[in-house]
Amino acid sequence: MATVGMKYALVCGAREKRSQVLEVLLDLGALELHRLSAVTGGRAQRQALIRLYEKVRDCSKLELPQMVPETVPDDLVGLASRLLEDTDALSREQNELLASAERQQTWGAISPRQLHELAEQGVYIQCWRTDDPESLALLGQEGCLLWQGERKRKKDELVFFTLARGAPLALDWACNMAAPDQDPALLHTEINRLQARIEALQGALRWLARERMDEFGRQVAGQIDALSIEAGRIQSHADEHVFVLSGWIPTDRLDETGQRLRKLTGVNASFRDPRPEEDPPTLTRYPAWARPIQSIFEFMGYRPGYYEYDAGHLIILFFTLFSALLINDGGYGLLMLAVLGLGYRRLSGALGSGAVQLGLYVAGATALYGGLTGSFFGVQFESVAGIPFLSLDTDDMIRLSFGLGILHLSLGRLIQVRRLGWSAKMLAELGWLAMLWAIFLGILNVFTGKPIPAACGPLLGLGALLVVCLSHLERGIGRGSLAGLGLLLGNATTLFSDMMSYIRIMAVGFASMSLAMTTNLMAEQTGSVFFGGLILLIGHTINLGLGVIALFVHGLRLNTLEFARQLGVIWSGRAFEPMAHFQLKGIEER
Repeated sequence: MATVGMKYALVCGAREKRSQVLEVLLDLGALELHRLSAVTGGRAQRQALIRLYEKVRDCSKLELPQMVPETVPDDLVGLASRLLEDTDALSREQNELLASAERQQTWGAISPRQLHELAEQGVYIQCWRTDDPESLALLGQEGCLLWQGERKRKKDELVFFTLARGAPLALDWACNMAAPDQDPALLHTEINRLQARIEALQGALRWLARERMDEFGRQVAGQIDALSIEAGRIQSHADEHVFVLSGWIPTDRLDETGQRLRKLTGVNASFRDPRPEEDPPTLTRYPAWARPIQSIFEFMGYRPGYYEYDAGHLIILFFTLFSALLINDGGYGLLMLAVLGLGYRRLSGALGSGAVQLGLYVAGATALYGGLTGSFFGVQFESVAGIPFLSLDTDDMIRLSFGLGILHLSLGRLIQVRRLGWSAKMLAELGWLAMLWAIFLGILNVFTGKPIPAACGPLLGLGALLVVCLSHLERGIGRGSLAGLGLLLGNATTLFSDMMSYIRIMAVGFASMSLAMTTNLMAEQTGSVFFGGLILLIGHTINLGLGVIALFVHGLRLNTLEFARQLGVIWSGRAFEPMAHFQLKGIEER
């Protein structure tokens, strides 16, 4: 179990010591303060500072010459904010002018002044668009057509200009396009001027990102720490004499925190176990090999509650195994190994090392499974050097899929049995397990065309009896049995659907194999090396992409829904957020 134990911490002392205590807690980074106010303590400001840092950091990649600002103040955060605000304001202004230039692009170099002068002489030039070429042809015969554009497709509208004397034309079969409202030459001059100013500001940002990034980062971190101190003041109670603050602390940080706080005169710290009605945050620490699953949990927003079982180490094992069966092709596994291995550093920077490591697990398992079954890029090999590959037919895949399912779900129930210890509820859990096995044996034999074993009925009945009689024994025999019956009726169908969900392993695996084989067949039938190769590239790329999607749609679902349900996990946890010095390392690694 990777969840770290929590203790409730209570710190109190003389009011004048509060700032000193908050500085110590910031330095320790071990205590999550209780929020005694709806104020979040600068969370929005903190996020704004983080985004500011990221924007400045990204400016180091700009392909522009560096420009040192005319004045470099000590406050680099303020400088960066002003530069970015000015850049955004100028960019908005430039975009408006570009949109205006695009609208009047059809008019070419004609200016509003020229059109006005012609109108004063009784000559009116107008621009139109229409989808009625017959009316346009009649207009040409009348001598009013000045210029007509080409129609590229049958449904395209035609753009044309007309010249009229005395009064503007009024056409009910064409749409009159607005005349230009700005001189094109002046418009493009202003756009270029704004572009030059934007590039100057971006050059200053690039200089800041290249030459002063370390100092800028320290100032950002310092301002975020100051927000944390202010949050600590908001989240603590104080009167004119004393202050009191409380929160949660990991058990492995108790000694160090207690020693640091007790060194402060006039300050006292005490710690106790969480009470049943309290909701401590969840802090998980996985071993190095299982740490990639944390990336998935954070991405999906999954976190077990403090009192729930954290099965991350089991989930990563089964997720990897299910992934190999869902992709179902050793060639794809080898390809993923090559891509992830060669691009490990670059991909780790973009996706995170945990996600890449998990990808390597999936790729290795997929390559191994393909090596056992002899399936590579949709080609099924029977043997190599006289050694036969595993040949799995439909019945074999059904047995494998449901076999993994009963193993997966049974582990969840057995973990629950172990956690409950010897009790009536533990026997009720064994009842659910007995029903699960009865459902498994029945489904397996129905799918493989064999008679349902005689043991299924007694096993199902015994399990149901244990659930009804022992699930709520604390309510008494009568009321407890009624509550247990309601529990049975409400969850029996869920138990059946959980077991049936594992057929998706076989179905998706066979679909992946069929699509790969169909791609090969289509490429062969072209009779062309070029087009055949193109079909192979596109087809296998799509198939591999669908396989990767299946990992999250099916592989992750089987772990976080069906398996978690047997464990009693509803992912109700919240992250442990201690008061701590802000670190830029995580942002830089992304």
